[in-house]
Amino acid sequence: MAKIRIKNVGKLVALLIRGIGGTLRFEVEDKAGAFNTQRPGWIWAFWHNRMFVIPYVHELWFAHIPGAILSSPSGDGQIIADACAQFGFEAARGSSSKPQKGLGALIMMAEKVKEGRDIGITPDGPRGPIYQLQPGIIKLGQLTGGTIVPVRVEYSRALRFKTWDQFLLPLPFSKVRVIFEPTITVPRKMTEEEFETQRLALEQAMGH
Repeated sequence: MAKIRIKNVGKLVALLIRGIGGTLRFEVEDKAGAFNTQRPGWIWAFWHNRMFVIPYVHELWFAHIPGAILSSPSGDGQIIADACAQFGFEAARGSSSKPQKGLGALIMMAEKVKEGRDIGITPDGPRGPIYQLQPGIIKLGQLTGGTIVPVRVEYSRALRFKTWDQFLLPLPFSKVRVIFEPTITVPRKMTEEEFETQRLALEQAMGH
């Protein structure tokens, strides 16, 4: 019964995303070549508190590229997975902050990268700290050789919730700026120091 209720919540969240998304005024800055029709699937990196518009943005501009997301195994993660499913995203359940425990999800995500899907990851999730990039996304890039694109989202007006991530809900009819920063490709072999350099470079590129 609980799972049924959670699925219904996910569908309601998807309706909310579509409802608000249809009123928003989008501006895009593409420094990465995201709109290149020949590009393969990428690993999208965006902060947990900016995830609300991502499914809508992907459907609006990149519906021709299949998607997948990494979501936590919690109840909240199930709601996110069910909401994103309404936008055509498959979900792997795991944690980017705990790659040991999320090994199965990491392997599944690696397969999705190789299939040419766009992969969505919130690298400070599922519990933070806010704006601190956890190592899972770098490990995924290292494992697959996939291209990581930092996706920055800025709202002109939004509600800020009192959650660990200070979740932002854009207000209807507000302006949303979506910035695709230059892509990053992670070397397959790195020392610990080189790994940390890559992690910091992506964290800084994502801004906040």
